Amino acid sequence: MKRKIILLTCIAVFAIGSQAQQEVIDPKVKKVFEKGITISKFLAQKDEDFWKNSKPLMYQFQGFKDGHGMYAWPPAAKQFPRKVGLLTFLVFDPGLFEQTAKKMGYLTLVTTTAGALKASTTKEMSEILYNLSIGELKKSFNSFGAELLSPDEFANTDKLKEIYKDFSFKESGLSKMLSGESGANTLAVPNNFAVYFAENLTMPTYVDVVTSKIKELGLDAGLVVKIQLGAVDQTMFIQSISSVLYGPNPVPKDPKVKYVNINPATGYHEGVVYNGIKMGAFDTKNMLETKEGLNILIFARSNKSEMADFTGFDTLLNKIVSGTCYSYNMWVKGDWKPFQFK
Repeated sequence: MKRKIILLTCIAVFAIGSQAQQEVIDPKVKKVFEKGITISKFLAQKDEDFWKNSKPLMYQFQGFKDGHGMYAWPPAAKQFPRKVGLLTFLVFDPGLFEQTAKKMGYLTLVTTTAGALKASTTKEMSEILYNLSIGELKKSFNSFGAELLSPDEFANTDKLKEIYKDFSFKESGLSKMLSGESGANTLAVPNNFAVYFAENLTMPTYVDVVTSKIKELGLDAGLVVKIQLGAVDQTMFIQSISSVLYGPNPVPKDPKVKYVNINPATGYHEGVVYNGIKMGAFDTKNMLETKEGLNILIFARSNKSEMADFTGFDTLLNKIVSGTCYSYNMWVKGDWKPFQFK
C-alpha cells in the first residue's frame, strides 16, 4: 500500500508542477529525467523516426483472398468491426533489463541486468496505465466507427462473465522457444480484467482460443494490449508495447479448397489476426539491440526522493493502437494508403 501511495503522489506532483512541490525532488532524480528518454521526448520525434521502433504485422504477413493463413484478408470484411472488446491489458516484467548491445558480425552481444519489479508494483502500474489511457482509446475507436468496450461493459451478465474469465492457454513447443517472456517475474491486469497472456500474440493456437472467446462474447473483434516494463537500479522503464486486433475470418471456408492444416501459413483458420504492432524490444530473451528497444523512463528515485512521469502515456498508447487500426481500416474501405512505417 505504501508503494501505491508513493507512486500516485509522484504522479500528482508531476502533474501539478508547482514550484514548492518540485523543490522536494532531489536534483539527482531530476537530472535522470533530463538525460533520459521520457514519454514526451519520445512522442516529440518525427513520425518516420517514431515508427522505426515498431514491428507492424500486416506488412510482414498479409492475408490471402481465399481466406487461408493466420492473417485476415481485410477487403472481405466490408467494414471495420463495430463492437470491439478490450480483452486484456497486460503489464509485466521479464526480470531482465538490457544495458548495452554491441554488434559482432552477424551476432549482437547484449549485456543485461536482473531487476525484477514486485508483483504489487506491476499490479499498480496496470491500474495507472489503464486509467490514464482508456478514455483516449475509446475516442480512437469511435473515429473508426467502432465502440471499444471494457470487460465490465461486454461481460455484463453472469453467463458472459463466466465465459470471459474462463480462459486457459499454455504455450509449448515452437511458441515457447520464440521468446523469453516465460521467465516473467510479475504479470498483472487491472481489476475486472482476465489474463489473456501469450509470449507470441500471433501463434495459431493462441489466436484460435482468443477468437473463440470473441465469438462466445458476441463481439466483432477483440483487442489485446501488452506492456513490458523493466527495472534497473532505482529506475523503471517501458520496454515494449504490443497492440493486436483479432476476429473471425471474414472469408468463409471453401469446401472445394484443400487447405494444408499443418502449416499456419496455408491452412484455414476460423479466427485470424486483423492487424497488430509491437513497439520496442521484440525478443525479450535477448532483448535485441538497445536502439530498437523503447527504454522510456517513467520512474526514478534516490535516497532523498522519487519521481514518476507518465505525461503523454495516453497519447503514446493511442498512437500505437491507432496504427494497428488505421491500415486495417484502409484495406477494409478499399482506400489503401500505406501507413508510413520505415
